[in-house]
Amino acid sequence: MRWLRRAIHLIIGALLISIASAEETRPNVILILVDDFGRETIGALGGESYQTPNIDQLAADGITFEVCYATPMCSPTRNMLLSGQYNFRNYTAWGEYRFGDHPTIANTLAKAGYNTAVTGKWHLGGWDKNPFGPTRAGFHRYATFNYPEQLDEDDEGIANFFWNTNLREKKSRNATPKFNRIGKAYSPAHFRDFSLEFIEDHAGKETPFFLYYPMILAHRPFTPTDLSEDDGIEHRGRNGDKANFPEMVTYIDNTLGAIRQKLEETGQSVNTLVIFTADNGTDNVSDAKELRSKWKGQTLKGGKYVPTERGANVPFFATWPGKIKPGTIYKKATDFTDFHVTLAKLAEAKMPKDLDGHDLTPVFLGEGDSTREYAYTWGVHEYSSKKYKTPVEYRAELLHILRDERWKYQSDNTLWDLQAGWPQGDPIPRGEQKEVRECMRTALRALRQSQPKLW
Repeated sequence: MRWLRRAIHLIIGALLISIASAEETRPNVILILVDDFGRETIGALGGESYQTPNIDQLAADGITFEVCYATPMCSPTRNMLLSGQYNFRNYTAWGEYRFGDHPTIANTLAKAGYNTAVTGKWHLGGWDKNPFGPTRAGFHRYATFNYPEQLDEDDEGIANFFWNTNLREKKSRNATPKFNRIGKAYSPAHFRDFSLEFIEDHAGKETPFFLYYPMILAHRPFTPTDLSEDDGIEHRGRNGDKANFPEMVTYIDNTLGAIRQKLEETGQSVNTLVIFTADNGTDNVSDAKELRSKWKGQTLKGGKYVPTERGANVPFFATWPGKIKPGTIYKKATDFTDFHVTLAKLAEAKMPKDLDGHDLTPVFLGEGDSTREYAYTWGVHEYSSKKYKTPVEYRAELLHILRDERWKYQSDNTLWDLQAGWPQGDPIPRGEQKEVRECMRTALRALRQSQPKLW
């Protein structure tokens, strides 16, 4: 019996070691999604107008993706990112996620044992009934706001995304959600501190975490930040000034720096994958209408709203010490559906069905390329959000786009050669590159005919 007890103890010990080892191989994940922040704003990508030392360091410490397609508008991008599916499969209304029909990244990771949180700009609805949207989407903790309600307060001059913001918060897994009007506090500081507290709460714990941080910076209105010791009293409506944009960029950069510093301080840096990206290009209307940024000697207008390279090909960096080789450049195509598949794989989670993404794990680990051939996006060439809000009503006017490392094809048979890099120049004359056009036309037709399809 003594040998049997010893054998049982050895087996239990081996199982515990195996479980601990599995936990160590499953990384924490921080996914930072910046709002209206084009590639031309970042020094590491050639930007010359703003100081972005922390973003540049993230690029140097990890991998830079040259082609990452979002949509040129915020809400459909968030839908695509969290669902892992293309918008024509599940997106029908502005700011509304089809909860229950399509699991989010957080649903997938929560079921795999991750602690999950979201802070910043939600813009996916679900506030009409309890449990509220973030909870139904799989987030155990959150600090965010009701986007349509906040816009109404903008119109009335009561508040905006940045000052006197009326938040919904659930500070722990079992807490009751509460309203929190933060008054004179600057909301991006509140969201930053929420994220730092969430990271610190997991120091020394075996359970991995997923933090989704969709910043509200650098969305309009361009208001002063608390770096200028402003209390926001004069900046509660929609009015902004492009002169404040550089300060907002600095705040984004400082926030990233604070997150990475907190990971170092708490000993969690080594086993944390940090992803930094943006929902679409820089804004270009209202107080952003005259905003221009220097990029590699050129002066560029923001690309939001239109599916050009400045509107849809967004910054994408990732770092994971000991896993991602510093200074890596990946030139092949990726898009926002890839995040769900990749994080599910890294979390050793059950993979949801019918995802459009391709696994980036081999790319992160330096073991090979993604299996993706083309990135996809869609939109219209109008500086307006109108047709992105209800795409079903405008399906005949929407353009659909494929992009690989070199070629970009649009559903009206327009073709660009992007061998020279970002941003795109003039299209190739119609009679040229017939084989390339036909190949990409066929691939796009097959994608658009695949099911499910709502528009």
